Amino acid sequence: MIYMLLLAIQAAPASFDAVAAAPGSHRILLEDDKIRVLRVEVAPGATEPVHDHRWPSVMYFEQPQPITYIMYKLVDAKPVETGRVDAPAFPKSETVKGEPEALHAVRNRGTAPFVAVRIEFKDGKLP
Repeated sequence: MIYMLLLAIQAAPASFDAVAAAPGSHRILLEDDKIRVLRVEVAPGATEPVHDHRWPSVMYFEQPQPITYIMYKLVDAKPVETGRVDAPAFPKSETVKGEPEALHAVRNRGTAPFVAVRIEFKDGKLP
């Protein structure tokens, strides 16, 4: 599955944090010193801005859609695309664990919004 083929997180400026870099697709539902819960929503046909996720997480796919996962690396402090993977939609209500994600963007290839809830664990440990 695409979620499991993520690259190790590379040191990127805080401005690439999902909430800062892609606020239109990442909304904080709850945050404290231990966790951050995000609602992730990408409109049909839209590609979210380049961003990363610095902590391991659990992601619940509320309304999955087929996506293109676009990977990036920093070159001279600018994101440069390194690859793309087209993935089918996850099964509805599937929940997966994942490590931190390096710079990436998601393009929704579906006909409805892609919607997921992501719980990030700031202590770096998955339950």
